[in-house]
Amino acid sequence: MTQYQSFPGVKGASESLAKLKALRLPSFQGKRFLDVGCNEGYFCGYARFDGAAEVIGIDRSKLAVSRAQARMPDCRFLVQSWEQLPDGKFDVILLASALHYADDQEALIHRLMDSLSDDGTLVLEMGIAPSGKSEWISVKRSIDERLFPSRGKLAEILQDYAWKIIGYSVQQAGDPLTRYVVHVRRQKPCVFLLLEPPGSGKTTLCRTLFARAKVPVVSGDLTYRQLSDGRITASEALKSLICADFSPQYDKVAEKVFSQGLAGDLVEVWCRQGGESEFVIDSYVPERYQQDVKDAFDARGYIPVVLNWEMQKSMSGPGDADKKASRYMETLVDSRVGEAVGMGFRVTRVNSPALGEFFSGWHLDQPVNGQIVTEHDQFTLSGWGLPRDMDAKAVRCYVRSAGVKQVFKLEKRRDDVVKLRLKDQVEVPETLSYCGFAFSGLKKSDLVSGIEFGFIANGQEIPAAQLGITEPVSGKATLSRKLLSKVGATLRRRR
Repeated sequence: MTQYQSFPGVKGASESLAKLKALRLPSFQGKRFLDVGCNEGYFCGYARFDGAAEVIGIDRSKLAVSRAQARMPDCRFLVQSWEQLPDGKFDVILLASALHYADDQEALIHRLMDSLSDDGTLVLEMGIAPSGKSEWISVKRSIDERLFPSRGKLAEILQDYAWKIIGYSVQQAGDPLTRYVVHVRRQKPCVFLLLEPPGSGKTTLCRTLFARAKVPVVSGDLTYRQLSDGRITASEALKSLICADFSPQYDKVAEKVFSQGLAGDLVEVWCRQGGESEFVIDSYVPERYQQDVKDAFDARGYIPVVLNWEMQKSMSGPGDADKKASRYMETLVDSRVGEAVGMGFRVTRVNSPALGEFFSGWHLDQPVNGQIVTEHDQFTLSGWGLPRDMDAKAVRCYVRSAGVKQVFKLEKRRDDVVKLRLKDQVEVPETLSYCGFAFSGLKKSDLVSGIEFGFIANGQEIPAAQLGITEPVSGKATLSRKLLSKVGATLRRRR
């Protein structure tokens, strides 16, 4: 499995810290979090760091889940697909860089929304295809071809929800489309609360602005009068209080109702009058009781708007998000999750003149230095090597462990490498595109004795790297003082 997420001392294909900042995640304090396609658990660890009450990550890769559990022992990780999500509702659900892998992307989004709590937020990190139409567009990537929605198609899918494109995400090498971050929430009706004292212009505002917008208006004065006449139903406590010595001095009626703790009873009456969609309340409420009214509407699934828009934020501010993300990265540097991380790969490149003589470049994609070695039986060694000779043939790779040598071919197509390294060449032989390699079946026991990796060119063995294993250590000793100092200084500068 290719190293995807990046951790202190372990570089992956994705810049995890930069992506964390771009996601603009909401506060996790006391919340329940689900990461769909969690990989090695970077974002699960952040949710726990920020105070989440429960954190669950799911991924189809057994190896990724085993690494995630080793890194983040306070979180729960499951080997399963998104076809069946964990039970219960979640306050925050993250689906990053994975929506295009779904057979039915629209169905997956609706399934994730069904697993959200009433005030929950779904965070999507995804590519959006350029098009003026509502359509799915097939996009060729370096490794496959996938469908991506246009913005119009995304709007069509999300039409029943409240959603917003927050901004750009972090681009990765080979991305054919711009990545975006989208926050999605359940759509709630708004109730516009005009609660100022009598004579302040509430009714005039209702007759002009809200009448033109065709938003229904519920009059508090009329509600009190209808309750006193018995024309509308309400709780016995509310009816009795209003009917006792009723007079059309509505500010005094309001003071009596709210001082007796009947805000919830009155709001229940207003909701029945207003219906299930947006409406306006034109009614005086003493300032000290206005929060009670807002809370009562919120409990009934409305977004209360009092002169200015008030609702729970779905993201933290950019400044706070940057600082919090950097502090989280510092905790990973400082602790490395203690002894739970266990042993890691040690990859040492061999400085050989022959490598430069035969190859214009080579790279070992996996494993990478510091990548966790779990009890998973096997791992893959993969990468690429680009010969200098445009007509080179019979170039091979080899691994040697415990005196046993195994040889394998460069037979994986790597157009990305050829395009990057030979972009100035007018004509490139088709065979040169097959410069990638992947060798599976290596075991943890092979690392203990040491693995030599290299190339064979013109019958000559050219060592390229030595692979071994680091011993498990805990805490700050896991990283050298030099690395700690370097990463810590970088994080402080970013603040």
